[in-house]
Amino acid sequence: MPNGHGGSPRFFSALILMICLIALYSALLKGATPWLGWIGYPLAAAFGWRLAYGLHMWKVTEYDGAYSSEEAIDGAIYRYLIGSVVYAVMAMVAWYFLT
Repeated sequence: MPNGHGGSPRFFSALILMICLIALYSALLKGATPWLGWIGYPLAAAFGWRLAYGLHMWKVTEYDGAYSSEEAIDGAIYRYLIGSVVYAVMAMVAWYFLT
């Protein structure tokens, strides 16, 4: 929604997923069952996906894209698709080395 009436802040969903990953990591450090670490991979991938949206699509989707040109939207979609794969893989690799 425009002008801050409703909606969510820019990196809100990525922040929530990061908090879930931190909570999961702290549970693993405290001695939780080892299979619980496997839950971190889809959470890390979702974090990368939502981070890509916040970085690349946020500005062009303001006001439902009414004030963005078609070229800007196409470029943002391209960067978002590439970025979501790259950031998801990077987050999963980071999770692998942490656990």
